[in-house]
Amino acid sequence: MGFSCRVCNSKKIKKILDLGMQPWGNDFIPISEKKKSKLYPLNFVICENCKTCQIDFTIPKERMFVNHSYMSGTTDTLKNHFIDVGKSVLKKTKFSKDDYILDIGGNDGTFLKFFRDNRIKVLNVDSGKEQSAISNSNGINCLNNFFDEPLANKIEQSHNKARVIHGSGIFFHLEELKSVFRGVKSLLKSDGILVAEFIYLPSMIKNLAFDQIYHEHLLYYSLSTLQNLLDEFDLEIFDAQEVPIHGGSCVAFVKHKDFKKNRTDNLRLLIKKEQDEGFLDYKIYINFANKVYLFKKEILNLINKLKNEKKKIYALGAPVKGTTFINFMELNEQKIHCAVEINKHKFDKYYPGTKIPVVDQKTISHPDYYLFLSWNFKDEIISKMNSFVDNGGKFIVPFPKLEII
Repeated sequence: MGFSCRVCNSKKIKKILDLGMQPWGNDFIPISEKKKSKLYPLNFVICENCKTCQIDFTIPKERMFVNHSYMSGTTDTLKNHFIDVGKSVLKKTKFSKDDYILDIGGNDGTFLKFFRDNRIKVLNVDSGKEQSAISNSNGINCLNNFFDEPLANKIEQSHNKARVIHGSGIFFHLEELKSVFRGVKSLLKSDGILVAEFIYLPSMIKNLAFDQIYHEHLLYYSLSTLQNLLDEFDLEIFDAQEVPIHGGSCVAFVKHKDFKKNRTDNLRLLIKKEQDEGFLDYKIYINFANKVYLFKKEILNLINKLKNEKKKIYALGAPVKGTTFINFMELNEQKIHCAVEINKHKFDKYYPGTKIPVVDQKTISHPDYYLFLSWNFKDEIISKMNSFVDNGGKFIVPFPKLEII
Protein backbone atom coordinates (compact mmCIF):
# COMPACT_ATOMS: atom_id res chain seq x y z
CA MET A 1 0.00 0.00 0.00
CA GLY A 2 2.52 2.61 1.11
CA PHE A 3 1.76 5.83 2.93
CA SER A 4 -0.38 8.61 1.41
CA CYS A 5 -0.33 12.25 2.51
CA ARG A 6 -2.85 12.89 5.28
CA VAL A 7 -3.98 16.12 3.59
CA CYS A 8 -3.92 15.60 -0.21
CA ASN A 9 -3.51 11.78 -0.50
CA SER A 10 -0.42 12.13 -2.69
CA LYS A 11 2.03 9.20 -2.65
CA LYS A 12 4.98 11.56 -3.26
CA ILE A 13 6.43 11.46 0.25
CA LYS A 14 10.03 12.33 1.12
CA LYS A 15 11.67 11.28 4.37
CA ILE A 16 13.29 14.07 6.43
CA LEU A 17 14.30 12.48 9.74
CA ASP A 18 14.21 8.89 10.98
CA LEU A 19 13.89 8.88 14.79
CA GLY A 20 14.01 5.09 14.98
CA MET A 21 11.59 2.58 16.51
CA GLN A 22 9.90 4.38 19.40
CA PRO A 23 7.24 3.67 22.01
CA TRP A 24 4.05 5.67 22.16
CA GLY A 25 5.23 8.70 24.12
CA ASN A 26 2.65 8.46 26.92
CA ASP A 27 3.04 4.72 27.50
CA PHE A 28 4.02 5.04 31.16
CA ILE A 29 3.88 1.45 32.48
CA PRO A 30 3.87 0.88 36.27
CA ILE A 31 7.23 -0.51 37.42
CA SER A 32 5.40 -3.35 39.19
CA GLU A 33 3.94 -4.66 35.91
CA LYS A 34 7.30 -5.68 34.38
CA LYS A 35 5.90 -5.06 30.88
CA LYS A 36 7.75 -3.56 27.93
CA SER A 37 6.48 -0.75 25.72
CA LYS A 38 5.61 -1.73 22.16
CA LEU A 39 7.73 0.05 19.54
CA TYR A 40 6.57 1.75 16.32
CA PRO A 41 8.38 3.57 13.48
CA LEU A 42 8.78 7.33 13.95
CA ASN A 43 9.66 9.03 10.66
CA PHE A 44 9.27 12.75 9.99
CA VAL A 45 8.35 13.22 6.31
CA ILE A 46 7.11 15.86 3.86
CA CYS A 47 4.56 15.61 1.07
CA GLU A 48 6.15 16.84 -2.16
CA ASN A 49 2.75 17.83 -3.50
CA CYS A 50 1.15 19.98 -0.75
CA LYS A 51 4.34 20.47 1.34
CA THR A 52 2.70 19.32 4.60
CA CYS A 53 5.13 17.86 7.14
CA GLN A 54 3.80 14.78 8.97
CA ILE A 55 4.72 11.35 10.33
CA ASP A 56 4.05 8.27 8.24
CA PHE A 57 2.71 5.86 10.87
CA THR A 58 -0.54 6.01 12.86
CA ILE A 59 -1.06 4.43 16.28
CA PRO A 60 -4.86 4.04 16.76
CA LYS A 61 -6.34 7.04 18.60
CA GLU A 62 -8.08 4.73 21.10
CA ARG A 63 -4.62 3.57 22.19
CA MET A 64 -3.34 7.11 22.79
CA PHE A 65 -6.21 9.33 23.87
CA VAL A 66 -8.52 7.35 26.17
CA ASN A 67 -6.30 6.41 29.14
CA HIS A 68 -3.43 8.87 29.34
CA SER A 69 -1.77 11.05 31.95
CA TYR A 70 -1.57 14.52 30.37
CA MET A 71 -3.44 17.21 32.33
CA SER A 72 -3.51 20.76 30.96
CA GLY A 73 -4.06 22.25 34.44
CA THR A 74 -0.58 21.19 35.69
CA THR A 75 1.36 24.42 34.93
CA ASP A 76 0.57 28.09 35.57
CA THR A 77 2.30 28.98 32.28
CA LEU A 78 -0.32 27.10 30.26
CA LYS A 79 -3.21 28.39 32.40
CA ASN A 80 -2.05 31.98 31.83
CA HIS A 81 -1.57 31.37 28.12
CA PHE A 82 -5.16 30.09 27.86
CA ILE A 83 -6.44 33.24 29.60
CA ASP A 84 -4.56 35.36 27.01
CA VAL A 85 -6.12 33.38 24.15
CA GLY A 86 -9.54 33.76 25.81
CA LYS A 87 -9.10 37.54 25.91
CA SER A 88 -8.11 37.56 22.20
CA VAL A 89 -11.28 35.61 21.38
CA LEU A 90 -13.46 38.13 23.26
CA LYS A 91 -11.84 40.97 21.26
CA LYS A 92 -12.75 39.26 17.99
CA THR A 93 -16.37 38.24 18.62
CA LYS A 94 -19.37 39.02 20.83
CA PHE A 95 -21.31 36.32 22.70
CA SER A 96 -25.08 36.67 23.13
CA LYS A 97 -26.73 34.93 26.09
CA ASP A 98 -27.55 31.79 24.04
CA ASP A 99 -24.11 31.51 22.41
CA TYR A 100 -21.58 28.95 23.58
CA ILE A 101 -17.95 28.05 23.00
CA LEU A 102 -16.96 24.46 22.22
CA ASP A 103 -13.50 23.15 23.11
CA ILE A 104 -12.44 20.10 21.09
CA GLY A 105 -10.01 17.96 23.06
CA GLY A 106 -10.39 20.37 25.97
CA ASN A 107 -8.69 17.99 28.41
CA ASP A 108 -9.54 18.81 32.04
CA GLY A 109 -11.44 22.01 31.09
CA THR A 110 -8.63 24.46 31.92
CA PHE A 111 -9.15 26.58 28.77
CA LEU A 112 -12.93 26.90 29.22
CA LYS A 113 -12.66 28.07 32.84
CA PHE A 114 -11.97 31.66 31.68
CA PHE A 115 -15.20 31.72 29.63
CA ARG A 116 -17.28 30.10 32.34
CA ASP A 117 -15.97 32.70 34.82
CA ASN A 118 -17.12 35.35 32.31
CA ARG A 119 -20.63 33.82 32.34
CA ILE A 120 -20.36 32.42 28.82
CA LYS A 121 -21.83 28.99 28.10
CA VAL A 122 -19.18 26.30 27.54
CA LEU A 123 -19.01 22.75 26.23
CA ASN A 124 -15.98 20.46 26.33
CA VAL A 125 -15.41 17.31 24.25
CA ASP A 126 -12.55 15.06 25.33
CA SER A 127 -11.76 11.38 24.77
CA GLY A 128 -9.72 11.02 27.99
CA LYS A 129 -11.71 9.28 30.72
CA GLU A 130 -9.99 10.93 33.66
CA GLN A 131 -9.73 14.32 31.95
CA SER A 132 -13.49 14.34 31.22
CA ALA A 133 -14.29 13.36 34.79
CA ILE A 134 -12.16 16.24 36.15
CA SER A 135 -13.79 18.70 33.72
CA ASN A 136 -17.30 17.62 34.77
CA SER A 137 -16.40 17.70 38.48
CA ASN A 138 -15.25 21.32 37.98
CA GLY A 139 -18.64 22.25 36.52
CA ILE A 140 -17.45 22.33 32.89
CA ASN A 141 -19.77 20.03 30.95
CA CYS A 142 -17.68 17.48 29.01
CA LEU A 143 -18.77 14.86 26.48
CA ASN A 144 -16.37 11.93 26.87
CA ASN A 145 -15.91 11.16 23.19
CA PHE A 146 -13.83 11.71 20.04
CA PHE A 147 -15.04 14.71 18.04
CA ASP A 148 -16.00 13.93 14.44
CA GLU A 149 -18.76 14.77 11.94
CA PRO A 150 -21.44 12.48 13.48
CA LEU A 151 -20.79 13.92 16.96
CA ALA A 152 -20.91 17.47 15.54
CA ASN A 153 -24.38 16.70 14.15
CA LYS A 154 -25.54 15.47 17.58
CA ILE A 155 -24.14 18.57 19.30
CA GLU A 156 -25.92 20.80 16.76
CA GLN A 157 -29.24 19.07 17.54
CA SER A 158 -28.81 19.49 21.31
CA HIS A 159 -26.96 22.84 21.50
CA ASN A 160 -27.42 24.57 18.09
CA LYS A 161 -24.37 25.97 16.27
CA ALA A 162 -21.30 27.22 18.16
CA ARG A 163 -20.22 30.87 18.27
CA VAL A 164 -16.58 29.78 18.78
CA ILE A 165 -14.86 26.40 18.37
CA HIS A 166 -11.43 26.07 19.95
CA GLY A 167 -8.82 23.33 19.73
CA SER A 168 -5.42 23.49 21.39
CA GLY A 169 -2.94 20.94 20.14
CA ILE A 170 -5.75 18.91 18.61
CA PHE A 171 -5.91 19.67 14.89
CA PHE A 172 -2.54 18.00 14.35
CA HIS A 173 -3.51 14.89 16.37
CA LEU A 174 -6.29 13.80 14.10
CA GLU A 175 -6.57 10.38 12.58
CA GLU A 176 -9.99 11.25 11.04
CA LEU A 177 -8.79 14.67 9.90
CA LYS A 178 -11.43 15.27 7.24
CA SER A 179 -14.38 14.11 9.36
CA VAL A 180 -13.34 16.49 12.14
CA PHE A 181 -13.11 19.48 9.80
CA ARG A 182 -16.44 18.62 8.17
CA GLY A 183 -17.86 18.58 11.70
CA VAL A 184 -16.31 21.97 12.50
CA LYS A 185 -17.59 23.43 9.22
CA SER A 186 -21.19 22.37 9.87
CA LEU A 187 -21.21 23.23 13.60
CA LEU A 188 -19.70 26.74 13.36
CA LYS A 189 -22.12 29.69 13.11
CA SER A 190 -21.98 31.58 9.80
CA ASP A 191 -20.13 34.47 11.53
CA GLY A 192 -18.41 32.21 14.07
CA ILE A 193 -14.69 31.72 14.68
CA LEU A 194 -12.54 28.61 14.82
CA VAL A 195 -9.45 29.06 17.03
CA ALA A 196 -6.74 26.54 16.17
CA GLU A 197 -3.63 26.33 18.35
CA PHE A 198 -0.75 24.22 17.07
CA ILE A 199 2.98 23.74 17.42
CA TYR A 200 4.33 26.10 14.78
CA LEU A 201 6.54 24.25 12.31
CA PRO A 202 8.93 27.18 11.61
CA SER A 203 9.56 27.61 15.37
CA MET A 204 10.10 23.87 15.82
CA ILE A 205 12.66 23.81 13.00
CA LYS A 206 14.46 26.96 14.19
CA ASN A 207 14.63 25.64 17.78
CA LEU A 208 15.85 22.22 16.53
CA ALA A 209 13.04 20.83 18.71
CA PHE A 210 12.85 17.36 17.18
CA ASP A 211 11.36 16.16 20.50
CA GLN A 212 8.07 17.74 19.34
CA ILE A 213 7.89 14.87 16.83
CA TYR A 214 5.99 11.98 18.39
CA HIS A 215 3.15 9.62 17.51
CA GLU A 216 0.37 11.85 18.86
CA HIS A 217 1.55 14.62 16.53
CA LEU A 218 0.55 13.36 13.09
CA LEU A 219 0.86 16.73 11.32
CA TYR A 220 3.19 19.76 11.58
CA TYR A 221 1.72 22.95 10.13
CA SER A 222 2.96 26.22 8.83
CA LEU A 223 0.19 28.77 8.17
CA SER A 224 0.57 28.09 4.43
CA THR A 225 0.02 24.33 4.75
CA LEU A 226 -2.81 24.72 7.29
CA GLN A 227 -4.59 27.01 4.79
CA ASN A 228 -4.11 24.35 2.06
CA LEU A 229 -6.04 21.93 4.28
CA LEU A 230 -8.74 24.49 5.20
CA ASP A 231 -9.37 25.29 1.51
CA GLU A 232 -11.04 21.90 1.15
CA PHE A 233 -13.69 22.97 3.70
CA ASP A 234 -14.19 26.59 2.55
CA LEU A 235 -12.55 27.87 5.72
CA GLU A 236 -9.99 30.66 5.82
CA ILE A 237 -7.43 31.96 8.32
CA PHE A 238 -8.01 35.70 8.86
CA ASP A 239 -5.55 36.35 11.69
CA ALA A 240 -2.71 34.55 13.48
CA GLN A 241 -0.23 35.15 16.24
CA GLU A 242 2.98 33.45 17.24
CA VAL A 243 3.07 32.58 20.95
CA PRO A 244 5.90 31.16 23.09
CA ILE A 245 3.87 28.32 24.69
CA HIS A 246 5.18 24.75 24.10
CA GLY A 247 8.45 26.16 22.78
CA GLY A 248 6.82 28.06 19.91
CA SER A 249 3.20 27.76 18.83
CA CYS A 250 0.78 29.54 16.55
CA VAL A 251 -2.81 30.57 17.24
CA ALA A 252 -4.82 30.82 14.00
CA PHE A 253 -8.23 32.50 13.85
CA VAL A 254 -10.38 30.97 11.14
CA LYS A 255 -13.72 31.93 9.55
CA HIS A 256 -16.05 30.66 6.85
CA LYS A 257 -14.74 31.88 3.46
CA ASP A 258 -17.96 33.69 2.59
CA PHE A 259 -17.99 35.65 5.86
CA LYS A 260 -16.69 39.15 5.05
CA LYS A 261 -13.76 39.60 7.39
CA ASN A 262 -10.42 40.84 6.05
CA ARG A 263 -7.12 39.10 6.55
CA THR A 264 -4.95 41.05 8.98
CA ASP A 265 -1.58 42.57 8.12
CA ASN A 266 -0.04 40.39 10.82
CA LEU A 267 -1.21 37.23 9.03
CA ARG A 268 0.11 38.48 5.67
CA LEU A 269 3.51 39.19 7.24
CA LEU A 270 3.72 35.74 8.87
CA ILE A 271 2.86 33.94 5.62
CA LYS A 272 5.35 36.04 3.62
CA LYS A 273 8.02 35.28 6.23
CA GLU A 274 7.36 31.51 5.94
CA GLN A 275 7.79 31.68 2.18
CA ASP A 276 10.88 33.94 2.32
CA GLU A 277 12.57 31.65 4.86
CA GLY A 278 11.99 28.58 2.69
CA PHE A 279 9.45 26.59 4.72
CA LEU A 280 7.78 25.34 1.53
CA ASP A 281 11.09 23.97 0.30
CA TYR A 282 12.76 20.62 1.07
CA LYS A 283 16.23 22.07 1.71
CA ILE A 284 15.45 23.64 5.09
CA TYR A 285 14.26 20.26 6.46
CA ILE A 286 17.33 18.33 5.35
CA ASN A 287 19.44 20.98 7.05
CA PHE A 288 17.30 20.45 10.18
CA ALA A 289 17.89 16.67 10.09
CA ASN A 290 21.66 17.11 9.75
CA LYS A 291 21.71 19.47 12.73
CA VAL A 292 19.70 16.95 14.81
CA TYR A 293 22.33 14.22 14.18
CA LEU A 294 25.13 16.64 15.17
CA PHE A 295 23.19 17.66 18.30
CA LYS A 296 22.88 14.00 19.30
CA LYS A 297 26.67 13.63 19.28
CA GLU A 298 27.10 16.86 21.22
CA ILE A 299 24.67 15.98 24.04
CA LEU A 300 25.95 12.39 24.39
CA ASN A 301 29.52 13.72 24.67
CA LEU A 302 28.37 16.09 27.42
CA ILE A 303 26.49 13.41 29.36
CA ASN A 304 29.39 10.92 29.05
CA LYS A 305 31.83 13.58 30.27
CA LEU A 306 29.64 14.33 33.33
CA LYS A 307 29.22 10.60 34.09
CA ASN A 308 33.02 10.17 33.93
CA GLU A 309 33.25 12.97 36.50
CA LYS A 310 30.86 10.87 38.69
CA LYS A 311 28.07 13.46 38.40
CA LYS A 312 24.49 12.40 39.05
CA ILE A 313 21.96 13.38 36.34
CA TYR A 314 18.17 13.20 36.66
CA ALA A 315 15.60 14.11 34.02
CA LEU A 316 13.42 17.06 35.01
CA GLY A 317 9.83 16.35 33.99
CA ALA A 318 8.42 13.38 32.09
CA PRO A 319 6.57 15.02 29.19
CA VAL A 320 5.60 13.01 26.12
CA LYS A 321 8.26 14.76 24.07
CA GLY A 322 10.87 13.52 26.53
CA THR A 323 10.11 9.99 25.27
CA THR A 324 11.24 10.96 21.77
CA PHE A 325 14.33 12.65 23.19
CA ILE A 326 15.43 9.85 25.52
CA ASN A 327 14.81 7.04 23.03
CA PHE A 328 16.46 8.81 20.09
CA MET A 329 19.46 9.63 22.31
CA GLU A 330 19.50 5.99 23.51
CA LEU A 331 19.73 7.17 27.14
CA ASN A 332 19.28 4.52 29.84
CA GLU A 333 19.11 4.27 33.62
CA GLN A 334 22.94 4.21 33.85
CA LYS A 335 23.10 7.67 32.24
CA ILE A 336 19.87 9.16 33.62
CA HIS A 337 19.23 7.82 37.11
CA CYS A 338 15.51 8.78 37.19
CA ALA A 339 12.99 11.39 36.04
CA VAL A 340 11.22 13.62 38.59
CA GLU A 341 7.61 14.76 38.14
CA ILE A 342 4.80 16.67 39.88
CA ASN A 343 2.03 14.88 37.92
CA LYS A 344 0.99 12.01 40.21
CA HIS A 345 -0.34 10.01 37.25
CA LYS A 346 3.26 9.35 36.19
CA PHE A 347 4.82 8.35 39.56
CA ASP A 348 6.34 4.86 39.98
CA LYS A 349 6.27 4.15 36.25
CA TYR A 350 9.04 3.68 33.73
CA TYR A 351 9.79 6.34 31.13
CA PRO A 352 8.37 4.71 27.96
CA GLY A 353 10.86 2.45 26.21
CA THR A 354 13.37 2.59 29.10
CA LYS A 355 14.07 1.38 32.65
CA ILE A 356 14.33 4.99 33.87
CA PRO A 357 11.87 5.32 36.80
CA VAL A 358 9.63 8.38 37.16
CA VAL A 359 9.42 9.53 40.79
CA ASP A 360 7.63 12.17 42.85
CA GLN A 361 9.86 15.25 42.85
CA LYS A 362 9.01 15.95 46.53
CA THR A 363 10.38 12.60 47.75
CA ILE A 364 13.88 12.70 46.30
CA SER A 365 17.07 14.64 47.00
CA HIS A 366 18.50 16.69 44.15
CA PRO A 367 21.21 15.43 41.74
CA ASP A 368 24.17 17.46 40.44
CA TYR A 369 22.43 18.11 37.12
CA TYR A 370 18.87 18.07 35.82
CA LEU A 371 18.35 17.31 32.13
CA PHE A 372 15.49 19.66 31.29
CA LEU A 373 12.93 17.63 29.32
CA SER A 374 10.06 20.06 30.09
CA TRP A 375 12.25 22.83 28.62
CA ASN A 376 9.19 24.73 27.33
CA PHE A 377 8.23 25.52 30.97
CA LYS A 378 11.82 26.35 31.92
CA ASP A 379 11.23 29.78 33.50
CA GLU A 380 8.31 28.69 35.66
CA ILE A 381 10.06 25.52 36.86
CA ILE A 382 13.44 27.17 37.62
CA SER A 383 11.68 29.92 39.61
CA LYS A 384 10.36 27.20 41.96
CA MET A 385 13.78 25.54 42.47
CA ASN A 386 15.79 28.28 44.17
CA SER A 387 17.31 26.01 46.82
CA PHE A 388 18.69 23.65 44.15
CA VAL A 389 20.28 26.57 42.29
CA ASP A 390 21.58 28.19 45.50
CA ASN A 391 23.30 24.91 46.43
CA GLY A 392 25.19 24.83 43.13
CA GLY A 393 22.78 22.63 41.16
CA LYS A 394 22.80 22.97 37.37
CA PHE A 395 20.36 22.45 34.51
CA ILE A 396 21.18 20.98 31.10
CA VAL A 397 18.77 22.76 28.73
CA PRO A 398 18.64 21.13 25.28
CA PHE A 399 16.56 23.69 23.34
CA PRO A 400 16.46 26.18 21.70
CA LYS A 401 20.23 25.84 22.13
CA LEU A 402 22.18 23.39 24.27
CA GLU A 403 23.36 25.19 27.40
CA ILE A 404 24.12 24.60 31.06
CA ILE A 405 22.40 26.98 33.46
